[in-house]
Order: sequence, then structure tokens, then C-alpha cells
Amino acid sequence: MRRDVAPIRPVDTSPADPRPASARLGLRVGAALIAQLDEAGDDERLADVLDADEAEEGVAVVHGGDPLPLLSHQAALAAPAAPPHDTAFWHALAAKEFAVPEGESVSALALEATELLSSPDPKLRDSVAFDALARWVYVQGLVPPDGLEALRLRLQAGLGKGLGETGTDSAYGRSFSALALSILAAVDLKSPWMTKEAFEDLLAATTRYLTAEKDTRGFVAGAGWVHAAAHTADVLKFLGRNPKLTPAGQARIVEAVAARLRTAGVVYAWGEDERLALALLSLTQRSDFDQKPFEAWLAALAAENAALWKNGPAIDPAAFVPVRAQRQALVHLAALLAREEKAPDAFRRSLNEALGKLRG
Repeated sequence: MRRDVAPIRPVDTSPADPRPASARLGLRVGAALIAQLDEAGDDERLADVLDADEAEEGVAVVHGGDPLPLLSHQAALAAPAAPPHDTAFWHALAAKEFAVPEGESVSALALEATELLSSPDPKLRDSVAFDALARWVYVQGLVPPDGLEALRLRLQAGLGKGLGETGTDSAYGRSFSALALSILAAVDLKSPWMTKEAFEDLLAATTRYLTAEKDTRGFVAGAGWVHAAAHTADVLKFLGRNPKLTPAGQARIVEAVAARLRTAGVVYAWGEDERLALALLSLTQRSDFDQKPFEAWLAALAAENAALWKNGPAIDPAAFVPVRAQRQALVHLAALLAREEKAPDAFRRSLNEALGKLRG
């Protein structure tokens, strides 16, 4: 960090929420960034995304379209054989507030930091690697557009590493690749750098990853947060605010969130459903908001709920979980809409009416 920039302090954007900042925003820096981005008082956090398409020795490369012009796909995805700097270098860098050492390239260091996002050490992963990226990319804006594009491709590749595994350390790399991608999505809102093709690629990767991730852990004692659904929701939240998002893109986000809640196999307990609701809220704040995808979702949920309770209290527990998970996220959305001055009234009424008809 430059000497004239004050250190970032934790920011609590929701005093009523007792969870630590690391739980609510991923990290200390993440909390501060969201506060800066959401000056209107929106209770938010920073990001996530991922996915998998092409495989390379067990690494699923996440992309949604043709290779982009700024870099070759292969060059951006090529990981260094060994990190040029050891962990002592990175901890020393953190102690100096991430001031870029003389003779070092910030773009190269940012790419190198992505390799640390998979560390099972929460301090190295959260307080060093992610904090470095947040400062250089968002707070200071030191990474140029071609460097941001390289980061995007590298991080999207990270979404696919070990995808399909559950309970393993590979989940940290996938989830924190998503969280770091949310920084890139947030930057594009204040200083647009993504081409339309890059934006669509990121949206496709994020929505596919959201439904493909199998590891549903929230917090792991001694190793910190996994929180993949929450981190991915953060990416979608920022993409949902972007002028580049089309009506078809809005539908894609709604459908991906509904599918994640329907197929996760759990009722989220670590705040993931609220983070997903915040992503949905971003769509409702758009001037071109399209509520038709929500209407289709609510109709499908009503049918699932009716099937669940058709025999009265003799329910199928396996069918209860997805209905409850969807309902819980939509209740969070209804609560968020209730405090929004510019919430679309017609949608708010239809959502409350639909929720009122759901049993249980």
C-alpha cells in the first residue's frame, strides 16, 4: 500500500448481525470495500464465482465463450512451476501494508497471489493473498486492464481445481478464487475494464460454478471459511448491477440461484442464503428489472411445496430440504425489499403473497 493511503479497518455494515466480518464479507478488506461500494447503506459483502468446462489433468477450466483478445487463454492459465517468492516474503509484504517492492511488477505479484488462495492456512489465504488483491486491484487500482484480464482467466481456472470433491482442501482454492473474482466484478462497476465478451464469460462461469460446487461447508475450525455459495453470490451481486447485464443474464442468475438452493442438499446455516438474496436484490434495483424469471421460480416452488405436503405431516425429509432452502432465501429477499425505498412494488407484493402460501 502507498504510504499516503490509510490502512483499511474493519467495517460493520450491519450492526445487528453478530457474525464476525470474516464471516460476513470474507475478510477485513472485503468489508471495507463493500462499505465504500455501497455507500447507500446496502448490507453487502465481496465476491465469488466459478465453474468448470474443459479439463486439463483434473483442472476444470472455467469459461463461457470464445478466447478473449487481451491474452491467450493458455498463457493466462499457465501457473508458475514454483512461486517466485516464499511465504516469508508475503507475510513481510502484509506487514508493510502491501507496498509494492521496488523492482517488482504489481501485475505479476497479483497473479502470484492467486496461487496462495488455495492455502489451507487461513492467515495466508485471507489476510495476505486476498487482502493483497483487494488493495492492489480495488483500493489502489494499480493493476491495468490487461493485468485484470489475466487475473480473471487465472481465477476462473481456479474455480475448477478439484471441482466435485467434498471435504478436501481444494475447496479453499475454488471458493477464494470466486471471492477474488468478486473484486474484479466490483472494479468494473466503478472503472469499466471488461469487454462484453469477458463479462459474458464471467457470468457463464459464475452461474455454472454455483450449481456445480459440491462442498457445502461454511466454517471449518482451525482452517477458516470455505463458504463457496456465499462467495459465488458476491460475484453475482456485482454482475447483477452491471449495465452489461442483459435480460437473459438476469434470468440466468435467478435460475442459477434457484438451482443451487434446490440441489445443495442442505438448508444453509452460515448465511449463504442471505448472500444469495443480496445477489437477487441487485437485480430488483435495475431500471430494466424483469420479474418473469422470479415468477417462474415461485410457480415451480409452489408446486414443489404442494407435492411435499400432499400427504399432510407424513412428508419426505429429502423433499423438505430443497423447499425449505428456497423458501429461506426468498424470505431474506422479502426482508431486504421491505427496507428498500425503490423496491419494485408489484414484485414485492407478488413475492410476499407467494411466500404466504407456502406451508412450513
